Amino acid sequence: MYFTSAAATLLLGASFATAAPCSKQRTFYNGTCTAETVTIRKEWRNLAESEQASYLEAVNCLMELPANTSLSGVTNRFSDLQATHRDKTNATVNGVFVGDIIHSVLDISGPIPSMAPLVHLRSRGDAARPMHYTGPLPWWDEAKDADTGNAFSSPMWSADAFGGNGTGSDLCVVDGAFANHTEHIGPGLANTDYCLDRSWDNEWAVESANSTSVKNCTRHNDYETFWQCMVAEKSTHKGIHTAVGGLMGDKDTSPGDPIFFLHHNYVDRIWWQWQTANPDSRMYDMSGTTFNTTYLTVEGIDAPDVATASLDYVINIADILPDVIIGDVMNVQNGLLCYDYDY
Repeated sequence: MYFTSAAATLLLGASFATAAPCSKQRTFYNGTCTAETVTIRKEWRNLAESEQASYLEAVNCLMELPANTSLSGVTNRFSDLQATHRDKTNATVNGVFVGDIIHSVLDISGPIPSMAPLVHLRSRGDAARPMHYTGPLPWWDEAKDADTGNAFSSPMWSADAFGGNGTGSDLCVVDGAFANHTEHIGPGLANTDYCLDRSWDNEWAVESANSTSVKNCTRHNDYETFWQCMVAEKSTHKGIHTAVGGLMGDKDTSPGDPIFFLHHNYVDRIWWQWQTANPDSRMYDMSGTTFNTTYLTVEGIDAPDVATASLDYVINIADILPDVIIGDVMNVQNGLLCYDYDY
């Protein structure tokens, strides 16, 4: 079974989604997804102030609700998402510990398991919808800010929203909706109490996330080359994790920073725009294996059989959601998923 990035952003509650007005963008409705039922994910600045406040309140509510999973370190509903992510960065396949199965680490011994991060992102999309929140799921236009030379200029980093950079020796976030929030999962594989921390690197963010960097990836015509570009050291995906720093820079536990979900919705948007730019060849284009063998190669351990990912491969999302099939989440307007972006 396989866990993919189409599950952190399905838990925060697909059933609470709101239908959106007609979009001028090209649509790919199929099955139960129609113009009347499609939901629109909005850039943070395009949310009404009341929607912003409701979203932040709903995330805080998740942090107060009891956990639904039995994963190590969980203390509340929000930490279920964080623990599920960590569970898949330290996985066992057929009794063999293989390490990280959801991030595309270059595997010198074979193909890149490139479906893992994107499908994982997409299947988790509405999973990360806060309970009782009926507004649009937000995303962050990283290129818009990076192109100004100040990647952290969005009002979402204000004391009225997600708070700003970390301060003090521990780099704790002390303002915003999650000020002085205590984490219990991490760092890494530990379960300890520590603060939500950030350590911004604006230069790295600008170099990684500017529109030229994004276009350098989306110019590729095949999925594997596109995704290899997207997971490079200085890329929108990995680069912003590094540039936000602190918890966001921890590959095991980064979903503990609520910014994680806006970042990954943005990465999903780039993928969706890449797909729809040439849907006949890109909508269902995929490649890679069901997990990467980098850890095993480095350690000199024989890997268990590595299946090639296919459209009918089943993705396991732990205790968060029912299993899904890769082919069912490639088109985000296919019925199982039903959304679009505001631009």
